[in-house]
Parts: sequence; structure tokens; C-alpha cells
Amino acid sequence: MAVAKRGRFQDVPSSSEDDDEVERDHENEVDEEDEENEEDEVDEENEEDEEDEEDEEKEEEKEEQYEEEEEDVEGNNFDMLSSLVTKGKIDTLEPEAIQNLMTGLTMGELIKLKEKFGTKKFYEMRSGQKKVKADKNATYTRANKNRPREMSAKNRKIEPKVVIQVAKVFRNDPRFDPLCGEFDEKKFNKHYAFINDMRVEEVEKLKEELKEETNPRRIDKIKYLIQRMENQIRSEKKRREEESQQQEEKQVQIDAMNEGKSPYFATKAVKRDQTMRTKFNKLKEDGKLEQYMAKKRKHNSQRDKKHFLVKKT
Repeated sequence: MAVAKRGRFQDVPSSSEDDDEVERDHENEVDEEDEENEEDEVDEENEEDEEDEEDEEKEEEKEEQYEEEEEDVEGNNFDMLSSLVTKGKIDTLEPEAIQNLMTGLTMGELIKLKEKFGTKKFYEMRSGQKKVKADKNATYTRANKNRPREMSAKNRKIEPKVVIQVAKVFRNDPRFDPLCGEFDEKKFNKHYAFINDMRVEEVEKLKEELKEETNPRRIDKIKYLIQRMENQIRSEKKRREEESQQQEEKQVQIDAMNEGKSPYFATKAVKRDQTMRTKFNKLKEDGKLEQYMAKKRKHNSQRDKKHFLVKKT
């Protein structure tokens, strides 16, 4: 059995272990290359993002500059218009130029102009024309005498009226004025009893006038007036008789009470009988009782006929 000497025989690495080491080294190199590539890609993306941001910033700056330029132009238009109006040189510009200047203004600036110079001046600026005032002393003539006269609807010639202060006349009717007191029929009939006498005189005059009148319309009118006034006289006479009768009855009751007797108050039926009796006695004295009774019978018969006709139907 052979014995190896010391230092003569050494351990030699196998081929499989070398291959593993080579593979590991290769993998490490590949990983490093991948990392480098990834870093390069990230750097490229960052650079692209930075370039995009720069481009956006430049575009925003351009837009801001454009807006500032527009505002400067608008502000210049506003200042130009205001200066022209204050100096009174707005009339030197043409209407188209003024309209072009005003089209560039905002709504707020237009409102400011209107508030500053007034609506009249503002509309003059927009239209470029001044309103021509109508001549007050203008004369309107007609081309033909058959045509209507031309008149201005705005400038009317109103003649000044002379105003005179007149004291107000206070008129009141005592019949409807509560300050004159309440209406008393007895006092009224007593104070105005002369009216009935005047009616009697007027009836006599109308009867004389009727004899001489020839116009048929006037004759009918006079007859109507005579009949109406006679009815008024008759009703007034009847009212006076009733009043005197009531006064007599009242006096009888007072006399009975003074003698110590109980007063007698007649009922409505008794009073009706008394009035009918007095009425018939008067008609009999005047000889008009038969005429009155004939008229009454005729009236009753007509009433009965109507009543029977209504029942039959």
C-alpha cells in the first residue's frame, strides 16, 4: 500500500465545480448589465418628462403673454375712448372706428363707460351720430289744402292756463244732512202746508190754459199735470182728515182719563168699520154712492173671473 508523501500529493478541484463558478460569474455579469440598462431607461424617461414639462411651461408662458397683450389692447381701447370723450374729440373719429374700438371691450368696461359718460353719450359713441333736436319754431305746411295738417307729436304747444283760486261753495241738503236733525213728518206737514194751497192755484191756471191750448201734445201734457196735482191734493186732504180724526180720538181718551175712567183703544177692525161708514155716508151725501158701487161690482166680477179661469186650467 503506497503512502503518499507529505506535500507530494494535493487535492485538485473537479471540472464540475469550475463550471458552476463560471455560470455564477456570467449570471452576475448579466444582472449587472440588466441593472445598467434599467437605469439608462429610467434616466431616458426622466429626461423625456423634463422635456415635456419644459414644453408645457413654454406654452403656458406664451398663452399668458397673449392674454396680457389682449388685456393691454383692451385697456388701451378703454383709455383711448375715455380720453377722446373727455377731450371732446370723439366726433373726429368715424363711426366704424368707434365701433371697432368698442367691440374689443368687455362687458364690465362697457358698463363703466356708460356709467361714466351717461346713456345718451354712450349711445352716441356706439352709433357715431348725435340726436338732432326738433326745432320748436318749425312750421308744418301742407302740400295740398285737402290733406290733413302735419303736427309734431312730441312738441305740443300748450297755452298756459290762468289759474284763479275760487272759494269752494259748500252746498248741503237739509233732508239728508244729520246736522239738521231727524225728519219729523208732523212738523214737515205743518211748516210746508202752504204747498197744497199753491197746488190748488196751479190747477186753476192749468185749466184756464187748457181751454186756450190747440197743440194736442201740449193738451195731453196739461191734462196729465192736472190729474196728478188733483190726486196729490186729494191725498193731502185725506191725510189731514185722518190726522184730525186721530186727534179727536186721542182727546176723547184724555178726557176719559181725566174723569177717572179707563181709556178705550179701538182695534183695527173697529177703525176699518168706522172709516168705511164715514166714507159711504159722504158718498151718499154727494150722490156718488151708486157710481162707486157699480165700479166696485165690476172690479169684483173681473177678479172672480180670473180666479175661476186659474182654477179650471
